[in-house]
Amino acid sequence: MNIHKQIAALIAALKNRFISQKATRPKTAEEAFTNIHKEKPFPVLENKLLSGKTALITGAGRNIGRSIALEMAGQGSNVFFTDIDQEECITLEKELKEYGIRCKGFVSDVSSTEDSDTLYNFFIQEKLGIDILVNNVGIQFQQDNIQNLNLTEWHKTFNTNVFGPMYLTKLISQKMIGNSVQGSILFITSIHQSVPGKWICYSSTKAALEMIVKELSLDVASHGIRVNGIAPGWISENKQDMPFDFKYAPLHKTSINPCYIGRAAVYLASDYFSKFTTGTILKIDAGLSLFHYQMVDDLPQQ
Repeated sequence: MNIHKQIAALIAALKNRFISQKATRPKTAEEAFTNIHKEKPFPVLENKLLSGKTALITGAGRNIGRSIALEMAGQGSNVFFTDIDQEECITLEKELKEYGIRCKGFVSDVSSTEDSDTLYNFFIQEKLGIDILVNNVGIQFQQDNIQNLNLTEWHKTFNTNVFGPMYLTKLISQKMIGNSVQGSILFITSIHQSVPGKWICYSSTKAALEMIVKELSLDVASHGIRVNGIAPGWISENKQDMPFDFKYAPLHKTSINPCYIGRAAVYLASDYFSKFTTGTILKIDAGLSLFHYQMVDDLPQQ
């Protein structure tokens, strides 16, 4: 094909793309709002930002963890993950295999050092390196006030949300350092790391993770390992993949789809975007942590 035919073909392709985009452009504000929760940014997907990487994600059976696994697989990363629910492990494995990447789920409790040792030994035996560790798993008990103090629940929450993830991080970071891997470690915290939520124990664990991200980022920086976090607000969607109405979120007045946490994890794990980002906690809460009493509609204006 000569140069003139090449230029003509390029112009025709651009014209067809413009017509296609114009035809699918939303006609109403409501339609546009719906589309932002369904459409995926195709230029990013084509780039395969995590191609050749291997990720380990804890608590990936559903919600945030599942979305992180799917988004990372969509960017070309191999995905190994844990969950305490065997059925959810089986389901997610099937979904991940559709991306053509290597994947495997493990029924594993991060609060158990024995389970973490077993998981670590699998990677040693298989001679698999880990480039990305996502400490996502977390638990929260509903009854949480000083009158109903339950130290068993406190120990379980701290073991699952803080101590267990730190032990697993020790194992994986040592493997990264031993293999000279300039990897990425992520912690899923919460806006309640700094905003009270009337969950004394849960919020305390998330506050601990906030400082762990900062301290650990300095501890491993000399090895080229990045440590960051994501602090979500209310993350939830219905069976139609649509968020719920939520009047306290200033932006969009809805809950947040889990996929947006998954995409943020891709951003922080990607060398292309975040090679120089460490010790950072990215807040994704639709402005929820900014809400206060003066924003209530029925209060008299001063």
